[in-house]
Amino acid sequence: MNRKFTALAAASTVGLTLALSFANGAAAQSQSPMVPELEWNTPLKHFQMDSDKFVGQRFTAKCPPRSLRDEDEAIQGTDAYPSTNPICVAALHAGEITTDGGLITLQLNPGLESYQGSERNGIASADLPGTKRSIVFVNAKTAAAADAAQQPYIQRIDWNTKFTSTGLANKDLVGQQFTFNCASAPAGKKLRRISGTDSYAFASFVCVAALHAGKITTDGGLVTVQMDPGKDKLVGSIRNGVESKDGPGGHTTISFVDAPVAQ
Repeated sequence: MNRKFTALAAASTVGLTLALSFANGAAAQSQSPMVPELEWNTPLKHFQMDSDKFVGQRFTAKCPPRSLRDEDEAIQGTDAYPSTNPICVAALHAGEITTDGGLITLQLNPGLESYQGSERNGIASADLPGTKRSIVFVNAKTAAAADAAQQPYIQRIDWNTKFTSTGLANKDLVGQQFTFNCASAPAGKKLRRISGTDSYAFASFVCVAALHAGKITTDGGLVTVQMDPGKDKLVGSIRNGVESKDGPGGHTTISFVDAPVAQ
């Protein structure tokens, strides 16, 4: 697996809810310093994300330019592709990139009963019977359908759930964003302690940190966690009725963004 990373420049933020996330067009991962740089035939499984626990989540990466020595591995489907397909070849077929490469965001969905092949953008895809999981590419035009497909699979968590307990906290996925649905805070109970301000400890209680960050109230709601590089130190503060403490930054931290991203 190629795990080189490429820096992203800041871009416009997306809306607060899934339904509005693409109302003003596509947006880049404005707060993410890194996304993985793929090889031409890299599949999702190289990032350990081709798994049922990631269904409904999104993955952002950069495809390289296709070189003369790159041979397109086989793909199947049209618009929706088996999750085992090479990401950049499928992205070229879908019109998400050209042979010059580029940034893509895909969403892992349940598999289809069957896939119909087609020829697009110089790539021929084949028919295929059903698979367990599929991928679609998320952009301003496909956002509404992707959001609708995503919502039933967003993991619902309580206020005692650490990010490291969600099953999604793979430290190789720095730069990626994962969406959760926080339940309402339990009435009359003291909130768990967290460390940091804006950047939080990797093992933070997700909903408590999101409240501190101002992304939700005690009524709960959707939050999107971004995995970030570690910091030397985390600085505590009092915000939104939550007191966080100082702490070590560790190798990886988390922050919160307003909505899942697509290009």
